[in-house]
Amino acid sequence: MYSDTNLKATMASTSSKPKIKTRIKINRPLYINLLFDKEKLPSSLWGGGPTIVPGPGGPEDLPEVFNKVMNTTEGFMKSFVRMHGNLLKDGYEDLAHEIETQLTEKDIVPMIIVVTGIIEEYADAGKTMEALVLYLILLVSNCVPNPYTYSVLIKALAADPEPKFLEVAKECILEMMEKGWQPNAETYTAVFKAFALQEKVEEGKKFREEMEAKGFVADKMAVIDALKGTTGLVVKSIHNILFDDSEYSDSDDDDDIKKFYKLIDLQKLSPYSFVTPLLKIPDIENDPENPKDFQQVFNKMHTAEGFVKTVVRMFKMLEREGFLSQAQEIRAKIYSFCESNDMPEVVIHTGMMEIYSKADRSKEALRVFQRMISLGVAPNAYTYSVLIKGLTKDPNFLDDAKQYVLEMMGNGMQPTAKTYTTLFYAFTQLGKDKLKEAKEFVKQMKARGFVANKKAVKEVLKGKKAPIAKMVINILFAE
Repeated sequence: MYSDTNLKATMASTSSKPKIKTRIKINRPLYINLLFDKEKLPSSLWGGGPTIVPGPGGPEDLPEVFNKVMNTTEGFMKSFVRMHGNLLKDGYEDLAHEIETQLTEKDIVPMIIVVTGIIEEYADAGKTMEALVLYLILLVSNCVPNPYTYSVLIKALAADPEPKFLEVAKECILEMMEKGWQPNAETYTAVFKAFALQEKVEEGKKFREEMEAKGFVADKMAVIDALKGTTGLVVKSIHNILFDDSEYSDSDDDDDIKKFYKLIDLQKLSPYSFVTPLLKIPDIENDPENPKDFQQVFNKMHTAEGFVKTVVRMFKMLEREGFLSQAQEIRAKIYSFCESNDMPEVVIHTGMMEIYSKADRSKEALRVFQRMISLGVAPNAYTYSVLIKGLTKDPNFLDDAKQYVLEMMGNGMQPTAKTYTTLFYAFTQLGKDKLKEAKEFVKQMKARGFVANKKAVKEVLKGKKAPIAKMVINILFAE
């Protein structure tokens, strides 16, 4: 199939030629303005290199795509940079170094770069079958796919609505894992998104269990990042498949953000006043107690998207639950922000807590709250709600959750039905021994004026297993 099956080229003598620098601009921070010395690369890349002849059943445009990837500067370097960068990002430094060494020191064009580049060209064009055919060509050519090759192919297969391609994607994931490589979050999220779109939730859960038997552990925060731009029932289904959790959803955010100016009466202010100050992000203090990604999450809350979404959720909850004075205070802080660029710390820190809580990182959420208090920033009812629900996700922090419920009530704020129902639901997950403790805690809350709303509790418990829901009702209403 290949006129040069080894895809190897020996550089011509260049002793009399001046060095030529070729600047390749790639839309990736690690490689922006990357310089490659043309003389250190095999000469076949720059014209007159090997060609390819499509075999029976192969894509008709294969010679054209091959030529683009193999014999043009832009095409090959794009393929190399994507593979090299992604291998490094996913922790495969040895594989990244191997292809780099072959290319720049041994004068060998690694076949895996070329074939993966062609697969990616077809994937980007929505030609799933052609991408799969090229993968098969790769296998019969004694070329070993690497984790990035699998990632490109699997995402292409998962994105195609044809159910048969999802089955192939599953096989590829398992094949990849058998070689000791774990798929990255973008890759496995794409596969479980396909399950969700094809309404195969239970089948998706069974496949997740197959992957878990091979060492797979889903990263909730990484999944949330991978799902940016995806909303509604699809997000709920994916979380249900991966984490047995259908509660997470930003499906209402987009509509609410459209109503943002009307919601807090800011129509007269320039929309640009919300964006420009967000670009000036301070460095967070270097504290050994801070999580490694503290600055990253802090930065995320200084973007327009992160900031506005948190403001919308906070304002909406405070108004809905009757904390009107706190809602007005947030309105005032937003006015102040627009006029003086003074970021409302309660919004920033509550948003950070929410990011960690959604990723089931209770310890980190608590650390954000503690930092906020140390800065003299007072939490509002929404802040307490986010913190308490986040703490209930880890049994080791259930006592902390109880503490902050009492603190919240001591500050004159009654927890919402979703907040206290989530707390007592967490008690039911720890066995019958904890039920007595839960009932005692209800008494402590009642001594501070707590009255549970049965209708609201039942609404929160919709979709939960009946025996567990009954236990929560029994705790709260002694039934």
